[in-house]
Amino acid sequence: MTAQGKAQRIQINLDLSSEIYETLNNLAQQINGDNAEVLLKAIALMEVAVEAKQKGKHIWITDENQNLETEVVGI
Repeated sequence: MTAQGKAQRIQINLDLSSEIYETLNNLAQQINGDNAEVLLKAIALMEVAVEAKQKGKHIWITDENQNLETEVVGI
C-alpha cells in the first residue's frame, strides 16, 4: 500500500445490535482506544487467522508456560 493509499479514508455506517455495540465500546475502553481502533485490530487479527487457515495452520491461545489452552476455530 502506498503512502497515499494509507492517508485515504472511507467512512462506513454499521447497523449493530445493542449487545455488539456494547462489546465494541467495552473493548475500546480496555485498549484505551476508540471503536475504529477496535475494528481495525479485529480485521487485522481476522486476516492473520484466515491466512493461517489457508496454509493449513492453526491459531492457539497459550498460557504463560506455552501450554496450549484453546484453539481458535470457526474462521
